[in-house]
Amino acid sequence: MFFLLLMVMTASEVFSQETRQMSAEAQALLQCLKEIEGKKTLSGTMANVNWNINEAKWVYQHTGKWPALNCFDYIHHIFSSPGGWMDYSNIKEIYNWYHQGGVVAIMWHWNVPANQSGQYSFYWGTESDKTLFDVRKIFEPESDEYKLMMKDIDIVISFLKPLKERNIPILWRPLHEAGGKWFWWGMDPEACNELWRVMYRRFQDAGLDNLIWVWTQAAAWNMPYSEGYKWYPGDEYVDIVSIDIYNNNSSSNIYNSCYKFLRNYSPDKLVALTECGNVPTISKQWKAGSKWLFFMPWYDYGRTSDPKSEAFKSTDHSYCNADWWTEAFSNDFVLSRSDFRQLMTNIQTVTTEQSPANSERYNLNGQPWTGDQSGVSVINGKKYVTNANY
Repeated sequence: MFFLLLMVMTASEVFSQETRQMSAEAQALLQCLKEIEGKKTLSGTMANVNWNINEAKWVYQHTGKWPALNCFDYIHHIFSSPGGWMDYSNIKEIYNWYHQGGVVAIMWHWNVPANQSGQYSFYWGTESDKTLFDVRKIFEPESDEYKLMMKDIDIVISFLKPLKERNIPILWRPLHEAGGKWFWWGMDPEACNELWRVMYRRFQDAGLDNLIWVWTQAAAWNMPYSEGYKWYPGDEYVDIVSIDIYNNNSSSNIYNSCYKFLRNYSPDKLVALTECGNVPTISKQWKAGSKWLFFMPWYDYGRTSDPKSEAFKSTDHSYCNADWWTEAFSNDFVLSRSDFRQLMTNIQTVTTEQSPANSERYNLNGQPWTGDQSGVSVINGKKYVTNANY
């Protein structure tokens, strides 16, 4: 297992919630991301539909480099079963990606019963293939909707636990683009925020301390961006703020209306481009000031659904072609998977019992290590992650 280069910041500065627990691996990943913020950006790909690295394979085929991050999706949570056509208990792909040096992200297109009996949807609407599922029922524990939400959250907990047991940190991105109001969870901001907090606490109670929480602003609505923060659950429940951008060819506009906006509204949070498509090259965005923590073009279903197909060999893409990716990797600030792994070579982990005496330890600010602490420290010039919660 590998461990991560860390930022100069103590754990108490990262999290304000006294009750929050966070695994050593998640601490290390989050602090590493803070260290590279504004200096480097992680390249990322989205799984084709949900549970593969097909897009990453396509990028590698045409550039010779693996992206640093791969995002998976629990979109088929209701259909998953051991050995079935969809089996989220089979974590081999994620396990291998992580141990090869990659960062793991997971999102959740949350399907609920659609308006047509026997169907499912995450889109809000009156049409038969959409849903009128009422997120406001999160305030009514006796309602059928509340019970279904808790049931589904517990199902996802069961998917995440094997990753926790293998000490794999996850960038967790639930309830995305809520302010766009095209998903059922976004139809009421107060209810959406409560659902986020309920999920957060339920995950914590289940021992899922390996999650880094990513909140996503929607970038395509007819309202001021500031309205989007009505769907923000609170700083103590969020580690990274992000935005999804499609079909915007102006680097200056992306900086002024998206990156700068998030930076101003959340000055203490990391800022990422969690989805994108048909946007300027990452170097143009970077030069304009949008120094994203990571970027992730969306998948092209027809292009990458089958790595053995003729379509997979093409350099074309619905959102970012091979030239876009080649240009991205030509910049030294864009990290591939091997680049990111290189940052992790000097980190070791120890348990609390194995740690040297406090008098020999220092935090990353160079101050003596005091009290019953855990997290990141320096011992005789080497960085350590103490595998204990705080």
